[in-house]
Amino acid sequence: MTVFLSILGALGVGGVIGVLVTQVMTNRREITNRRVAFKKQQLEQFYGPLLAAHKEIRSRSELRVKLENALDSAHTEDMFRSGPSRVEAASNPHVSAIATNVQDENQTFREVLMPRYRQMIDIFRDKLWLAEPETRKFFQQLIEFVDVWDKILTEKLPRTVAVAINHTEKNLAPFYEHLEQVHDRLQSEVS
Repeated sequence: MTVFLSILGALGVGGVIGVLVTQVMTNRREITNRRVAFKKQQLEQFYGPLLAAHKEIRSRSELRVKLENALDSAHTEDMFRSGPSRVEAASNPHVSAIATNVQDENQTFREVLMPRYRQMIDIFRDKLWLAEPETRKFFQQLIEFVDVWDKILTEKLPRTVAVAINHTEKNLAPFYEHLEQVHDRLQSEVS
């Protein structure tokens, strides 16, 4: 009988230890799952959409520069080929194309790029709780960039003020780099 009781006692202690170990392991797994779920949420609702908007803006801006360079290059080549006596005739079709392209790019800036910047502000404001602390400091820069452009586009502020305050998208470069780094880090942590 004593052997039976000592076996039961050993099984009881072993059972309690087994339950405790199982509970600790389950808790750790749940904590890890919650962390991964939060990081996925950060990626899907904050960093991913912000990075996508930035990539779209950058792609369209790079295309604008590429087209402007191609138009300028074609214009210059035609003028050299035409010779001094025909510069005006060679220049006419390009001047029209350049002017049309400038108008089109201005429209794209107003109707596509500025709404994308505003969308970035909306994401930031609505999903700030998903932003990492070091990301939050960029919110003010983004708002300032958009607000100044809004004032310029509505002619409430002359463009010369933008130059005077060094208002350029280059000021957002650290934000864009940070977005990409955090996005990539979160993505690798989730996978």
